Amino acid sequence: MAILISNRDEGYILEFIFRRDTDERIPYTDSSLDYLPEIVRKNFIDKQWQFNPINLQRGQVHLEIQDDAVLPVLSEEEVGKARKEQERDMFGSPERAILDLVQNLKHPNIVEFLGSYTYRRSFNLLFRLATQDLKAFLHQENSSIMAPHAIYRNMFGVAEALSQIHNFSLQDDLGNISRIGYHHDLRPANILVDIDRKLFMLSDFGLSRMKSDDETSKTKLHGGQDDYLGPEAFDYQACVNGDVRRSLDVWAFGCILSEIATFLEGKSVKDFREKRRATHDGLFPMTDHSFHLNKGIRPAVVEWLSVLTTAPRDPLMVQLVSQIREIMDPHASRRPRMSDVALDLRNLALHSSVAAVDNCFRDLMSPDSRGLTAKHRILHVIEYKRFEAWWSVYASLHQAVGREISGDLLRYVTELYEALNRGRDDGMSQSMEGLPYDCLHAIDQLCKPLPKTSSDECQARWIQNVCEIEDLDTLQQIRAMAMPVRYRWVGVGAAMRHMSMAISASIQYGQKSRYMDAGLIEVGESDSQLVHESKTIGYLTRDGLTETVLIEWKTYDASWKGHEMRLGKIMDDLVNLLDPDVTPRLGTAQHRIPNCLGYFHQPHNYRFGFIYTIEAQRMRHDHRLVSLNSFLQVMTEQNNGDYEQTDLGDYFLLAKELTT
Repeated sequence: MAILISNRDEGYILEFIFRRDTDERIPYTDSSLDYLPEIVRKNFIDKQWQFNPINLQRGQVHLEIQDDAVLPVLSEEEVGKARKEQERDMFGSPERAILDLVQNLKHPNIVEFLGSYTYRRSFNLLFRLATQDLKAFLHQENSSIMAPHAIYRNMFGVAEALSQIHNFSLQDDLGNISRIGYHHDLRPANILVDIDRKLFMLSDFGLSRMKSDDETSKTKLHGGQDDYLGPEAFDYQACVNGDVRRSLDVWAFGCILSEIATFLEGKSVKDFREKRRATHDGLFPMTDHSFHLNKGIRPAVVEWLSVLTTAPRDPLMVQLVSQIREIMDPHASRRPRMSDVALDLRNLALHSSVAAVDNCFRDLMSPDSRGLTAKHRILHVIEYKRFEAWWSVYASLHQAVGREISGDLLRYVTELYEALNRGRDDGMSQSMEGLPYDCLHAIDQLCKPLPKTSSDECQARWIQNVCEIEDLDTLQQIRAMAMPVRYRWVGVGAAMRHMSMAISASIQYGQKSRYMDAGLIEVGESDSQLVHESKTIGYLTRDGLTETVLIEWKTYDASWKGHEMRLGKIMDDLVNLLDPDVTPRLGTAQHRIPNCLGYFHQPHNYRFGFIYTIEAQRMRHDHRLVSLNSFLQVMTEQNNGDYEQTDLGDYFLLAKELTT
């Protein structure tokens, strides 16, 4: 209806209504409007495109759009190179090469390809929008806008994306011609930055091409930005472009890495560029800001890289600069493959991400951390110790083995970092163990690819790491927790460590002398009072009162004669260990271990006597004195019928409590 009104053909509106021809049938063809006069039909077909905007679909390749069609664009603003547009008379082989490349490459660090179309003699590629490029990102003063580990991860990601381009192969329709890709216009302005997703994305494939899959084949450079081109790209003597290979991308990437390293160290990328200003020798001297001079690395670049490694704030800067120097070899044939560059950067990214996870764990475990219960904080401690164990075992692997299993490690370390940060929210879904599911899953996946022997070592180190905790309260909380199966052996180790530290503390802070004068003790001599050859009933008199005690004898060799003071120190420590006022007891230990009062010395018999109270060892509902007999003696006498037979369940209960 609007089209007819615009053409001043309102008289035909009823004809359309009668035939039920609606907007859904747009675009109309000449034959479908044969009921209209020729001039009305022609005007309608020509004008209909203005009233029917093109619907561009994700992944649509390749759409030919009529010149008078309306694109679904409200406004146009150049933001980096979000839309790649080239003037062409037709959709030719150069465009097809670019389209083949971007359509088939799928990588997080390659800008997402949305579709392509030709409109008004222009060939267009549509990509996901990013509001900033790496050039603008590196020239800002706030270097904290993205964490170092995220930048390292993106350096690796872009290197891996370039490697994918270099190794991208395509066959013709006959299946017998293989071709490979390259970029040849690599520079910060062609790397987009998505701040929200913390992502660098390779873009602008205007100079990208497909060429014969031959390492020795060369391509004449047709354009590009001077700063990031290698020495082979231009002959300053002849003033002509040179022949280049994929190694040109490697050089350019090294230049970009040097600027990223500058940013990581909080230095000015603009100042770095100004220091590179120099003039090339030749018939036509040229001044620029490139990274090479007279077929070698520019001296200002060498000096700048040296400054970056002098007391760097980034712990990985020395390794990063070392890799940059290897990449920026003036001789193109000696530069590493991009796939090897990616492997080395993955290792640096993994180290940086591990450090970030380590810091995140420490923040969560801090007593000042908010949003975590005491139980969850302890669980984070345990998982952190496992993470430490994994990293120490992985770092000790042979380099070849480490590389072989390192494929997804960076991804899982990144997932762990993100899970720990999300875990601060109270609404986060928790597992049975009390930690986020994706946190536990990420740690499990990190440990999974370890070889069998290394996996066993990781488990042992995990227990060892927990047992090396120095804080007694933390160990006590681990010991007291209801342990899931995941932490069974860790809990056992923590309990043993807690007991050991408690004993050490008791010995350290207990009474310095537990010696008692032998004149206060009367040793019983009656056979009926003899419990065992190492134990005797006796009587302790102090403050005018006498009480029955158990004496346990500890003999020593005559060779210790003259070392009584040293022996006395050992005896003091043992008494402090067995005195509940010095070493507190938990659970059944309160009733199953006698209380030690002190010790006395019989030097003529080469023995010490430890004194235990008996009155305190009473049955719960029986005020009679506990009968002192060895367990073996009781069992023997029961078999002889001298005692009432004890219920079998009591033996199991006794065994359980003694074990505890």
